[in-house]
Amino acid sequence: MANNQKALKRYLIILKILSRTGMHSSKDIHTTCVNSGIEVGYRTIQKDLEDLRDDESIFGKNLGIFKDDKEKKWYSTGIPKEIFSTLELKDGEVDALLFYFKTINQYSEYPIFKNLSKAMKKVIDGSNISKDRKELFDIENLLESEKHPPISGIEFIVDLLNAISKRKIVELEYQRFGKPAKTHIIKPILLKEDKLMWYLIGINIKYDSIITFGLDRINYVLLKDEEFEKIEFNSSEYFKHSFGITVSDEDPIEVIISFDVEQGDYLKTLPIHPTQQIIKETKKQLTIKVIVKPSYEFYSKIYSYCCNAKVISPPGIREIFKASFIKANSNYM
Repeated sequence: MANNQKALKRYLIILKILSRTGMHSSKDIHTTCVNSGIEVGYRTIQKDLEDLRDDESIFGKNLGIFKDDKEKKWYSTGIPKEIFSTLELKDGEVDALLFYFKTINQYSEYPIFKNLSKAMKKVIDGSNISKDRKELFDIENLLESEKHPPISGIEFIVDLLNAISKRKIVELEYQRFGKPAKTHIIKPILLKEDKLMWYLIGINIKYDSIITFGLDRINYVLLKDEEFEKIEFNSSEYFKHSFGITVSDEDPIEVIISFDVEQGDYLKTLPIHPTQQIIKETKKQLTIKVIVKPSYEFYSKIYSYCCNAKVISPPGIREIFKASFIKANSNYM
């Protein structure tokens, strides 16, 4: 396949013209290429026609192209149909496809991944990607992302995606830890991943309120025939002040936290929350501000920094951490 992307685009247009019945002049072919948005000279088109006729290496086969010297027109006895299934990709698009293909390997244990792999394989095989670059897709140690362990509930992803896209009401059975199972009728809105786990966000029809379900605690999913109206849901706004998947009804509060300089360097690279702002930086400390709705996930995150972090304000949150660390310290007395 030609490496020159512009030439490939011209070739495909020329072949589409020649696949039509009858004979075609070089001038008409040139006009069609120009009208298709390709800036190309007439002499270039003439050379393209000769190359396509004489050089079998371009597409790896004889294309059956001939020129009637008397009529000074071109025709073909039959362009192979598989030529037109070629997907034209630019170098940057191939790089992006390779990166995406490698990063989704983290979902290799998901049932849906098998179909996704087959679909991507068709794209790769049916594209203009060179042989040496196609081989990169099969190298296992080229790029390794964080692995997702197999968890229960991922088998519901396909059905839930179907319900969300078609706005189908869903009946599901949900069992909280240590609680009996309950049946819920909901309008599914969004599937969201958080810390390697998957969650379903929807509207609880009984209470007309947003509810969140962990897929690992769903026992079954049943799509109803009944459809629901389109729901305007802004995920970014809804989770703006959450810390993880939990969104409480409380108003967000401003929390100021101080970190030692080493930990601070990491926080400048990877903020702990989208609302993070640096309010003070010295040679010894980095002080930040986040605006969050405190939750279990929030407390767990700050606990993970142990002695490398100190909550400055508000006093109520500061006292929660102080009491927790005093209790933790007593475990080692």
